[in-house]
Amino acid sequence: MFKKLFGNTLIKVFSYNSIVVFGKLISSFVVSKISAIYLGPSGYAIVGNLKNVLQGVIGITASGFESGIIKYTAENKNNTKHFNIIVSSAITLSVIISLITGLLLFLFANSLSIYVLKDLKFAFVFKCFAFILPLISLNFLVVYIFNGLQKFKTYSVLLTLTNILNALLSFLFIYYLNLKGALLASIMIPALSFLCSLFIKDIRSLLVVFFVNIKNISVNILKSISTYIVMATYSSILISLTYLFIRNKIILDLDLVTAGLWEAMNKISTFYMIFFSSLVTLYLLPQLAVNKTISGYVTIMKTYFSYLIPFLLTVFILLLFCRTLVIKLFLTNEFQSIEQYFYLQLIGDFIKILAFSLAYQFHAKKMVTIYFITDTILYLSFYFLSTYLINYYFLKGVFYAYIISTSLYLIFVIIFLIYNNANYLKEDA
Repeated sequence: MFKKLFGNTLIKVFSYNSIVVFGKLISSFVVSKISAIYLGPSGYAIVGNLKNVLQGVIGITASGFESGIIKYTAENKNNTKHFNIIVSSAITLSVIISLITGLLLFLFANSLSIYVLKDLKFAFVFKCFAFILPLISLNFLVVYIFNGLQKFKTYSVLLTLTNILNALLSFLFIYYLNLKGALLASIMIPALSFLCSLFIKDIRSLLVVFFVNIKNISVNILKSISTYIVMATYSSILISLTYLFIRNKIILDLDLVTAGLWEAMNKISTFYMIFFSSLVTLYLLPQLAVNKTISGYVTIMKTYFSYLIPFLLTVFILLLFCRTLVIKLFLTNEFQSIEQYFYLQLIGDFIKILAFSLAYQFHAKKMVTIYFITDTILYLSFYFLSTYLINYYFLKGVFYAYIISTSLYLIFVIIFLIYNNANYLKEDA
């Protein structure tokens, strides 16, 4: 019985994923606690703005490659020739985009510093980011490649290394440099993680594959991956701008401290969303990518939700009852007022997780137009509803907007899947 249970791919992924998530939680705890103590709510808001910019930029240079790399490495992991071409093509394109984006960041560093970080003195952060962007992008790419290969041990080691560096360096940077240190840590840790990962033999071997096969870059592979890049880049930019604009709206209409409280609630949300996002990329996306039939899709989703929903309900109920302890543990008494928003955030996140799980079929089968439409519905409705409801319900209005927008998103995702899945999957014989 136990042999059968632990031989199950999903259970195996849960096991490795739990190790990664545990490490991420410890790392996030250290960063969150030290940030709460030394930066306070206002510092949280500024760091949140920078992280939104990082999300948008890395979406263009690296995370936009995620779905494409996972799909094609999962499909070609037993075909060495094709796999090598995929690796060399993806890394080359990422480095080129990183260099171009880095140049733009350097040129507009002053303007970005004033709008995003509210002070010209932080322009050096964007200039530093511009120089190390290629290393940051490579750090993400190697993780995606080992994810697609389903080499869960190497994947776990890479993320654990990042978690350790994140906890240690964030503590040192924030302790000694306060807000400046928090901003520097946000951009430097991914680059340092990549440099440290070079001590791992599998990473070095992967880079050898890249250099040996750089002359064999495939235009067809680049075209195929570019579809995913466009999809994820659009989403990353939409997410980062939506959250940046909403946070600036809160700062303008309410105050910087209130914006920091909202960011703190988002930070707590990321603690449990980590498990979901890594589970999707580790298990669900590779499964959907290779599936060809409608019955196969139904089986995959039934298995996935049969584990996910009970897990989510258990975690969310525990969080709701332990919210006071969670705030004291991860933050400080300055953030105690976010207790009143917990149930709203949990409702919105639960709906969002269900919707995102279903929407990964859009990635797996390149439903590009549908993907654009549904993401636009989610984030534009969130932004416009937030700017409207904040006038009547203050910060709570942003959480109401979150629930409404995720509900609309879920409805439209289900509708599009019902009417379009048959166009991308075969009927059973």
